[in-house]
Amino acid sequence: MDPFNAIILAIFFPFVAALFVPFIEKGIKHRIGWFSAAIALISFILIGQVTHTVAEGHAIKQSITWLPSAGIEFGIYADGLSMMIGFIASGIGFIIMGYSNSYMSHKEDLPRYYKYLLLFMGSMIGMVFSSNLIQLFIFWELTSITSFMLIGYWRNKPASIYGATKSLLITVGGGLFMLAGFILLHSITGTFDIPTILQNPEIVQNLKVHPLFLITLILIVIGASAKSAQGPFYIWLPNAMEAPTPVSAFLHSATMVKAGIYLIARMHPIFSGTDAWFILVGGIGIFTMLLAGFLAFRQTDIKAILAYSTISQLAYMMTMYGYTSYHEPGIGVAAATFHLLNHAIFKACLFLVAGIVAHETATRDIRKLGGLRKEMPITFIIASIAALAMAGVPPLNGFLSKEMFYETSLEMGHILGGPFEVLIPAIAVMGGVFTFAYSIKLIDGIFLGKRQDHHLPQHVHEAPLTMLIPAAFLAVLVIFIGISPSTAVYYIIKPATAGILLEEVHLHVALWHGFTTSLMMTIATFLIGIAVYTKYDNIAAWQNRTNERIPWFSMNYVYDKIVDGAKSRAGDFAGCFQPGTIKTYINAMLLLFVILGTIPALMVAATLIPDNLNFNVPAYEVLILGLMIIAAIASAVLKKYLHAIIALSAVGYLVSLVFIYLKAPDLAMTQILVETLTTIIFLLVIVRVPQIFREKISRTTMAKDLVIASAVSLTVLILLLNATHEIVYPLESLSYYFVEKSLPLAGGHNIVNVIIVDFRGYDTLGEISVLCLAALGTYNLISSRGDKQ
Repeated sequence: MDPFNAIILAIFFPFVAALFVPFIEKGIKHRIGWFSAAIALISFILIGQVTHTVAEGHAIKQSITWLPSAGIEFGIYADGLSMMIGFIASGIGFIIMGYSNSYMSHKEDLPRYYKYLLLFMGSMIGMVFSSNLIQLFIFWELTSITSFMLIGYWRNKPASIYGATKSLLITVGGGLFMLAGFILLHSITGTFDIPTILQNPEIVQNLKVHPLFLITLILIVIGASAKSAQGPFYIWLPNAMEAPTPVSAFLHSATMVKAGIYLIARMHPIFSGTDAWFILVGGIGIFTMLLAGFLAFRQTDIKAILAYSTISQLAYMMTMYGYTSYHEPGIGVAAATFHLLNHAIFKACLFLVAGIVAHETATRDIRKLGGLRKEMPITFIIASIAALAMAGVPPLNGFLSKEMFYETSLEMGHILGGPFEVLIPAIAVMGGVFTFAYSIKLIDGIFLGKRQDHHLPQHVHEAPLTMLIPAAFLAVLVIFIGISPSTAVYYIIKPATAGILLEEVHLHVALWHGFTTSLMMTIATFLIGIAVYTKYDNIAAWQNRTNERIPWFSMNYVYDKIVDGAKSRAGDFAGCFQPGTIKTYINAMLLLFVILGTIPALMVAATLIPDNLNFNVPAYEVLILGLMIIAAIASAVLKKYLHAIIALSAVGYLVSLVFIYLKAPDLAMTQILVETLTTIIFLLVIVRVPQIFREKISRTTMAKDLVIASAVSLTVLILLLNATHEIVYPLESLSYYFVEKSLPLAGGHNIVNVIIVDFRGYDTLGEISVLCLAALGTYNLISSRGDKQ
């Protein structure tokens, strides 16, 4: 198959399949998970179609016309980096969807669950294969939206809704900063096309000396950090653990959080080799690595421990990608890329183990677990393999990439010189110590020690094979890559590293390199880690006491204060700047409209009422207009709600007849549909209210309103009568422009549709956004009433 077509199918096949999930579920019921797993497997195979081409160093770039006026095409860029993330997204997706068949209860809303999983997978694959920044941003935000749906899957759990909302606000907010960075990058380079920027050294060099270089880098790093839970944005990931465990394994260990790391890797050739890149990316990575590793100690939920370990491990990658110098811009790229693959495997395995433990023991509290090694020996072995890989114990895959991390830390320290020659490697070891401690805690706290009989079921047994096999397969991969890394290095790591550095690379990865300094650092990590683990509970208790004494010293505290106080602060702000009644502001706006409308008419027009008006109006048009006037007056003077609503609806339906007369059937159809829906809503509302108007309006208020209404209507009448008589001479009517330009510029014969969709596209988008917000508000109001109401 043509590589371009294979990648396109791999991206959009999950989107198409997601549409059919609810219908297929009616036929195969709870086995819908196997259908979804098959879709993921097909995407994996389609991506594999181009592996050989990319492994030989040939990147695939092809595009089709999308937005020619903006210089944007829908393009595919497949190199080693995008291939690796694509394999992770589809491969782990296949494993997770197969695992979910036993994990998810048959009573759950399975079509919604698998539909969102497929949509997320397609979005992730689409993002990594995007060849331009705008296309990447669209798929980027789709991953945020679909992850929001999955995190909030259990809609009746406040913690689930809280976690979903927090993840959406932080990741989408960060995405907006990233979009601003992309726009600045376009203004500097003149293109949105990623390969064009990457493969042109002159563009990259000009970018690095441009005055907007730093702000562009900061904006893009904010977006990447928010997505990958780095720096102050880490707070959303632990709350996202309220999602079903397979979702956590898929989104928050293997794929979604890797999106930010992917962006850093993709932008590496553009921004690396500068002090700003090292300080921002490397600095954020080092800070997050130590903070998250330390905070993991006080977690008691096994998924929370895994969440903080994920944040810490992602920070390892950020740190390694941040290692750079002017002469050696890609110091840590190979190590970071290898760890990206290894982490996806062992962390997904650990999350699946967490799901197995919670599924069989009905708890995730590590204080209530322990001594399960005899009852769950297979799970114990799988968990030990994955946890020891995360701790960097040989001969597992995590040891290889952790040793490469130490090697690059030594190299970076040597380049910086001075105290950094010791400080950078020491920080790396400290990060490894924290990782070792919480990795051992997972094994010890769940499977070793004494069984907590008063907290656990009387009989605990192994999970079904459909849950054990996916976790066991990942554990086998951990061992295989650790013992024989050459296959993964040649087909995955080497092409991915070459895709980032844009040059051929030679990698030699092996378990034994002799008694090197990095090996001594590893041994020191284990010895210090054992010592720290003996004080694990004491450190956790100290953290809890500190948090109780100074609760404000927390990003979660800041987030809650900002979000929870937004409504009251907005009310205070509005109270200061808009202290009057709504009616006062409406009257002021109408008065301004009258002034702005009549002054030009009085100054420019020879007469307010043109002499050459055409009164040759067909009788049926006079009839329709007359009926409209009668219906409008009736809607204002009738005493009962039902009668007024019928009269108001009559006005709308008569307007649709005018559209038909003016040969605009699409507008007529829209008007009929909207009017029908509005009438139904009005009728549903008036059932709950008294049927007669009870508001008493004084004669003074009535007279004032009548004067305002008359002035506004008269102004509108004068403007409409003079609209076709060059009231603002010498400007002509705009209609000729749309008639002439609709086809050549927008490719549409329906001028009205072209105006709405193309020429007024942003305005229409704003209107749609308002309608969506109104619909969400209405839905929330209805949902908040409860079943009894």
